[in-house]
Amino acid sequence: MKNANSTRGFTLIECLVALFIVAVVLASATRAIGLIISDVHDSFLREVATWVAENEFNQLYINQQYPDVGTVKKSLTSAGVKFNVVEVVSNTPNPYFRRVEISVSQSDDPDYTIFKTINFIAQY
Repeated sequence: MKNANSTRGFTLIECLVALFIVAVVLASATRAIGLIISDVHDSFLREVATWVAENEFNQLYINQQYPDVGTVKKSLTSAGVKFNVVEVVSNTPNPYFRRVEISVSQSDDPDYTIFKTINFIAQY
């Protein structure tokens, strides 16, 4: 026969181990969510920087401008983000074409280029 005074339940050690396991799981989930948010933000910045660079080149193309050789630096805002844009126009072996290199960086970190494209534009 069982003792009538014995109680059933968890010991303090078992409760502490279970609490530790729950804490480890929650900490790792928090870290994973933080990484996902960071990746989404970086993808957003790359996409907007791509749009900025393509818009700059398309503006030259639509206006049918044959750009002068040199460097132009601009500060633009798109989707609420401030960007530094550097357009470098150089000659090619063919005098009817110019090489247009557009680099986009965020204003907060101008040394890190988010997006860079190289295109050629023809003289009409």
